[in-house]
Amino acid sequence: MYAFKHILVPTDHSQCARKALGLAITFALRFDSDLYLLYVEDNRPDSKTWEKNETANQEIHQLESDEARCLETYLEVAAEVADYTGLPEMNRDKIHVRVGAGDPAAQILAAAEDASIDLIVMGTHGRSSIKDFFVGSTAEMVVRRSTCNVLAVKPDGYPYLRD
Repeated sequence: MYAFKHILVPTDHSQCARKALGLAITFALRFDSDLYLLYVEDNRPDSKTWEKNETANQEIHQLESDEARCLETYLEVAAEVADYTGLPEMNRDKIHVRVGAGDPAAQILAAAEDASIDLIVMGTHGRSSIKDFFVGSTAEMVVRRSTCNVLAVKPDGYPYLRD
């Protein structure tokens, strides 16, 4: 049986990422794992957020607020998980937050390597576009390139194919 001791949860603060976080918290509590929250500001030239960050000071302020937002989201989802499952909240010493900027897939893979991650739990939006067809989504790139297990969590209402 697998014992996931280090679980990474990349977030974009979407509903799907919250769902993935809830699942990761449940796993972390059951396996007594450390939980790593990661937010990456996508500042590639073709991303929409590139224009938002005009100076280094703004970027630093943004990263600090993103870290606080990650912790705030964790606390909200942890309370929901505790209510739903009856599991206790995690020890704060087992929660680690990392924020960064750049290509999200590359940052996720680097964070996984740095922290010796056993499992990445991440949301996937289930969207497809021309760019995704040729390049692939962030979740797809992480699944293909990761050296650890990856659990891709689909959004609520995603049309599942069943018999």
